[in-house]
Amino acid sequence: MKRTSLLIVILTVFCSTNAEAQLFKKLKKKVEQRIERKVDEQVDKELDDVFDGEAEEKKTKKKKKKKNKKSSDTETTTPSEETTETPEISFEAYSKYDFIPGEKLIAYDDFSTDPIGDLPQKWNTNLSSEVVTINTTPGNWMRIGKGVGVYVFSEIPSDIPEDFTLEFDIIYDFAPDSWAFKRHLNVLLSDLADPNMYMGNHNQGKNYAKIGIGVGSGSGRGIFFTKKTPNKALNMTSKSYPTPFSKEGSPYAVTHISILKKGTRIKVYANEEKVIDIPRATEPDILFKTIRFESEITPENQHFYLNNIKFATGVNSADRLFENGSYQAHGITFDSGSASIKASSYATLKQIAEVMKANPTKSYKIVGHTDSDGSDEVNLPLSENRAIAVQEVLKKEFDIETSRLQTSGKGASEPLSNENTTTAKAQNRRVEIIQL
Repeated sequence: MKRTSLLIVILTVFCSTNAEAQLFKKLKKKVEQRIERKVDEQVDKELDDVFDGEAEEKKTKKKKKKKNKKSSDTETTTPSEETTETPEISFEAYSKYDFIPGEKLIAYDDFSTDPIGDLPQKWNTNLSSEVVTINTTPGNWMRIGKGVGVYVFSEIPSDIPEDFTLEFDIIYDFAPDSWAFKRHLNVLLSDLADPNMYMGNHNQGKNYAKIGIGVGSGSGRGIFFTKKTPNKALNMTSKSYPTPFSKEGSPYAVTHISILKKGTRIKVYANEEKVIDIPRATEPDILFKTIRFESEITPENQHFYLNNIKFATGVNSADRLFENGSYQAHGITFDSGSASIKASSYATLKQIAEVMKANPTKSYKIVGHTDSDGSDEVNLPLSENRAIAVQEVLKKEFDIETSRLQTSGKGASEPLSNENTTTAKAQNRRVEIIQL
């Protein structure tokens, strides 16, 4: 800029003639045009640098922010070597869970005594089924595959009482968002006199209530409830969408299904979540007599798996809990071979604590019992530790004074049943609460 201005001055001084003046004007104009171009280019460049710089700075900041966030997330979610195990579900997750199993366990099957590859010994079906193991989950499982099947657990009586609880674990081995015409597993409560009748057909009985689990496509997902009576005006359906049976579900994840029937009311839970609650799920003058499982799977090589099937009666309200002086708390359960209480025990523990709070002058004895598997050297301390674990939870979670709670372990010395069956062993594995 300075050199250009000096050139104009020199030309002005030395060009005095008209011709020279004309030449000067032309030169001056060209110089001014060049100056304007240079200035414009310089301004444009500086403006570009400014805006590009700001944009780049923003971009850099954004990248840094994103990187820092990612780094932060990685730091908080990447497990260390000490925390690679799946954490135990806390009692807090089950704070609204109010399912309490029946006090009297009638039928139980975990397929532990069945040979791998065979049909379960206590079951009748019109379709092939077999006992298998799964490398992601311990225990034996009954695998159900393609076809239309009916499955009858022979230890569930053919004249079921009005009030009962039914529980089972379920797994599926396919992507829940994959297409399938049908992938259903149902529990049918009906007025059929014998659950082995009409084995080739679903939905049998003049009156029935059906709890259906669907992991199909579109409207085929979720947990369903269907009520059927001869009076069509009283029929009804309901549907819920718990995560395990939605697109967000996970193959091989264990979901615990709990069903409570008390009077005309039926409640259904998927893990800790109550998904169905129908006050008039059946008519007052109708008594269901039988229970059976039904399945329909259309794709090849896709399966449901069942385990830990429990049927219990004695669905008591809190005011009748210690009616006979003691309560056999089958709803308090533990991890196998340990004194770690499962979070699904929350509702049973809460009900016990409420009775204790309502009777502040009473003291209680918590007695742990095991089945006869294993030696006394293992079972006795295990039962004692389980009783102590219950005492600690009642104190920590429900503020029951430890001074009101005695503990004892009996191992396998006081069985409820002397039979050597799967159901008998499950009956004997329990926590007994004695009101003193």
